[in-house]
Amino acid sequence: MRRLLSSGALVLFATASTVSAQTVSATANLPCLTSAETEVMIISVLPEVIQDTGRICARALSTSALLRQTSGPFIDRYRAEANIAWPKAQLIFTRLAGADATGLLGSGLARPLLAALVTPAITRGIQPSDCPVIERILLVSQPLPPRNAAALFVAAVQLADSKRSQKERWMTLPLCTQGAR
Repeated sequence: MRRLLSSGALVLFATASTVSAQTVSATANLPCLTSAETEVMIISVLPEVIQDTGRICARALSTSALLRQTSGPFIDRYRAEANIAWPKAQLIFTRLAGADATGLLGSGLARPLLAALVTPAITRGIQPSDCPVIERILLVSQPLPPRNAAALFVAAVQLADSKRSQKERWMTLPLCTQGAR
């Protein structure tokens, strides 16, 4: 279970651009992921991450802010895409977690459990002062399909981390190098 949480958290931290700096050392123990796999895993819990961020930002943003909407076309698009992505994400989480977690990850409880465990880890570093910038990012990316938004988040984390020293990186995605797998 610990490996499952570490692997899920590793990949999903990428969606929260304001998480406090921290090094995740479990990367070395995990199989590498393609960018597409990372994006699928992010998409699978993004609705919960968006909603929790909206909860955190409730006092910092108006009730009409996109981030605070709990229903409607924006969040519904992300929920629909998460439902489509889940079977692939489930296989990836199972591969990362190992054989011990196959039973748990194969059950109907897997997705809500992963979302409930990983979402607070992603959003815990978000401060109310971050909310206007996060809202702006959502507004600008709103026209993009959710898959493209997830790809953008993964690419942004990769770019930001490539500019930082190993010690300054808050997240190192376990992405495969070209040709590796």
